[in-house]
Amino acid sequence: MYLVISNISLMNNTIPCIIIDDDQSAIDILQQFISEFPRLRLERTYTRSVSALNDIIMLKQSHIIFTDIDMPNLSGINLAENLKNESHNIIFITSYPQYAIDAFKVRAKHYLLKPFDLSEFAKVINDVLKECYGSHNFEGDNEDVFYFRKSSDKSTILTVQKNDIIYIQGSNNHIHLYTSTENHSVYMTIKEMEEKLRYKTSFFRVHKSYIINSAFVKKIEGNKISLGKYEVLMAARYKAAFIKFIEDRFLLSGRT
Repeated sequence: MYLVISNISLMNNTIPCIIIDDDQSAIDILQQFISEFPRLRLERTYTRSVSALNDIIMLKQSHIIFTDIDMPNLSGINLAENLKNESHNIIFITSYPQYAIDAFKVRAKHYLLKPFDLSEFAKVINDVLKECYGSHNFEGDNEDVFYFRKSSDKSTILTVQKNDIIYIQGSNNHIHLYTSTENHSVYMTIKEMEEKLRYKTSFFRVHKSYIINSAFVKKIEGNKISLGKYEVLMAARYKAAFIKFIEDRFLLSGRT
């Protein structure tokens, strides 16, 4: 049995994902984690691996497949063996570490041991994105400017350079765009703005109400991010991906 999550024709600029696990609670956790990554799109979930295989072999586009290993009728290892000539990227999810060697024998891209948290998921998915999709040319928004109407005068159109935005605050059905000199209010949700910025790699959602431009980060103290004249809080559910981005850019000596 499977559940269709989204229509591929509507979101062809993201990486489609499939979850296969006979434990619905495990599917629910993965679905939540995948939703934290704008480049990922959950397309289908399956609780029956045989049904999943029948559908997957018909797919032409490469998918990231998250699959449990220990499943009835068709194990995750056997499923991967049946897909070895396909272009999909498989990440195994299991409670049994002894399966790790078998997982890599069938060319799995990565391996997650249950239970895992968002930070562990973020590390694995970032490794896979870098290895398998780093040079992929996504059709994205290459414009450097946002255009919007002035809230007090709908006949006036304003612009703001994306790289000038220090941070964005969501409030009900409005967002506020903060630059060093201005604060613009626009009628849209922060989730909609997050989607608009999915190809601008310097922007990170760090809180349910905040998106920051990492180019303006001056200091991080605990959950407080200093952006010069502004300061925002970082929430735990958004922290892992941003901290991974920061850690990858640490100044470290190569000497031992």
